[in-house]
Amino acid sequence: MRSARRFSAVVAFIVATGWPMVDVGAAARRQHATHRGPTPTLDVPLQTRLLVVAPHPDDETLGAGGLMERVHESGGRVNVVYLTDGDGYPEGVRNEDRVESPNAVDYRGYGRHRRREARNALLALGLDKASYTFLGFPDGGLAKMMRAYWSERRAAYRSPYTRFDRPPKSEIVVPDTKYRGEDLSQELALIIGDFKPTMIVVPRKEDQHADHCAAWFFLADALTDVRRVHPDYSADVLNYIVHFYSWPFEDEESRLPPPPGLRGGVSGWLRLPLTAAETRTKRTALRKYVTQMHVMDWFLDGFARTNEVFSRPAAVRVRLPLRRDVCDF
Repeated sequence: MRSARRFSAVVAFIVATGWPMVDVGAAARRQHATHRGPTPTLDVPLQTRLLVVAPHPDDETLGAGGLMERVHESGGRVNVVYLTDGDGYPEGVRNEDRVESPNAVDYRGYGRHRRREARNALLALGLDKASYTFLGFPDGGLAKMMRAYWSERRAAYRSPYTRFDRPPKSEIVVPDTKYRGEDLSQELALIIGDFKPTMIVVPRKEDQHADHCAAWFFLADALTDVRRVHPDYSADVLNYIVHFYSWPFEDEESRLPPPPGLRGGVSGWLRLPLTAAETRTKRTALRKYVTQMHVMDWFLDGFARTNEVFSRPAAVRVRLPLRRDVCDF
């Protein structure tokens, strides 16, 4: 049975962030009616080279912390690419800095803090400094970069939070990168070409955070570029999901169910069971995100379960920029 405190917090969070509401009970009944068989188990081959695309620091651990640890412990390699530093979160900045009206300096400092937390979380999972790349693109601006701020034909996007229009020099992968969609696709393509992952996990395009939705499209566009240069390259692309109505907070069971009412793609939903030790390690890693625990501990705790869920999308070719906003939830 869900607690009144957690359910109230979920509703308040959905209203504050503008997520659409849904009759979760009806969605769950539909899901049960169409999903009677056991959820297949995700196979993790030995020597997997895993690339985790994280829109913000903490998404990688929420969606795939157990998978990362499994790959590392079985002799594989992991690289997490953070698209943003998670600096565009007014409530988080106000809570950490005790300021009513944060300025650009406050937001930049918050981003640096979240990068440190990400490094600590990865260390808790057993990963080292060679296991992550920060790209420093604008938190809250990725969807806009897919359409209105695609190329150098117009001025780069400027973050309303940090007031930056380009990543910090230390986070630039391709020279002269600015907050343009084309630049982000190029950086992702370069990382994929260098690392040559055999498995890639990225949020689903149905994830109801615009940055998460956009991450799926940017990865698909980058893979198109990579395959143009390396036509024989292939990787097992999997989706994880973090934001989907009030999932997964309808209950407090130890098992993480698939999101009610959302189909599992061409593979159906895939379950990765975690050992007791892996579950404890994931919970420890999530607690390294102290800033996020201060404002939404219930949210992070909701993903510290005995399994993770993934899906495999259909093979599609995406060509950016898009003509319409597909990530407006």
